[in-house]
Amino acid sequence: MVYTLIVLAVTALLFASNRLRSDVVALCALIALLLGDILSPTEALSGFSNPIVIMMAGLFIVGGGVVQTGLAKMVSSRLMTLAGRSELRLFLLVMLVTGFTGAFISNTGTVALMMPIVVSMANAVGISPRRLLMPLAFASSLGIMTLISTPPNLVIDETLREGGYGGLGFFSFLPVGLVCLAHFAAHHVHL
Repeated sequence: MVYTLIVLAVTALLFASNRLRSDVVALCALIALLLGDILSPTEALSGFSNPIVIMMAGLFIVGGGVVQTGLAKMVSSRLMTLAGRSELRLFLLVMLVTGFTGAFISNTGTVALMMPIVVSMANAVGISPRRLLMPLAFASSLGIMTLISTPPNLVIDETLREGGYGGLGFFSFLPVGLVCLAHFAAHHVHL
């Protein structure tokens, strides 16, 4: 018990200090628990077979592919054409595109994909990127329109299935997500 608490404390300190990458810290904690006979090899590796982990890894691969194929640049130029020099139109387009993208790629992947696009568009229009980066972050979180848009949706679905209830449909969150996104966009248009 004491060993586990020590590993937990050291892990928390390393996460908080940001001296090592978080994935390295997590793997070191896993190895420490393995070496201390707290976890068996089967228990230690069981998380990697979880469908949610595999789904999230796949979503990051899709997000990276969008950037590498040039699709991100194409989206940026298309958005600039539609928005022109209007900050309001650019804001609304960023919200809509981010919300739609966030429905099919994880919100973290969506922000990673959209951030360089938004910064370059803000610079091209001559506004501060921060005027669009916060709406980008919120829109990616509000794009909760599908089962795969955010990890908690997948966890809820898996918990329901394990509990003997029917799982959620792919678009179960769509009505709520659309209302949230529309409300957020409308609220910020009036500011």
